[in-house]
Amino acid sequence: MIQTIIQTMIHRPSVFAFLLTSFLLAGSQPLSAQNSVADELRREWANSRRQMVAIAEAMPADKYGYKPTPEVRSFGEIIAHVAGEGRMEMEAVAGAPLGSSERYESLRDRTEIVRALAEFFDYGATVLANMNDQQALGSATLRQRQTPRWVIVMGVIGHNKEHYGNLVTYLRLNNITPPASQ
Repeated sequence: MIQTIIQTMIHRPSVFAFLLTSFLLAGSQPLSAQNSVADELRREWANSRRQMVAIAEAMPADKYGYKPTPEVRSFGEIIAHVAGEGRMEMEAVAGAPLGSSERYESLRDRTEIVRALAEFFDYGATVLANMNDQQALGSATLRQRQTPRWVIVMGVIGHNKEHYGNLVTYLRLNNITPPASQ
């Protein structure tokens, strides 16, 4: 457990900060007010879905190829990356054979990218639907390492939030108010 915490601190500092804050806040509540780990994962998953789908839908189809500079991913490429990488990690949580996140790299059309994003979130919701705390605290293999499932799920959510921040900038550079700011 200590090794997992240290690895999370090093490799995903934003996820570690989020988790630390969550645990500190949870510890300040009376025990009867605390929800299960699995319930919290499902709640955070639903929030992440609302946020990412809303921003994906806010960008017009003709702007999905927009890049602020030539060196970075386009808006659509970021959304496809979120769906592909997240799907692969949620397959690990489920114990399913891992697909490659590269299967999403060829997506360019807004309709197919938004569909892939929705399918990724549907898949994750299905994985989390019947998960109990014991399963959430159990381990899964990701990148040849045993990691608690809840850490993987929170890593996916943290990854979504990191890219949400990128996407807000892309919208603003195109004079579009992000959904959360409307």
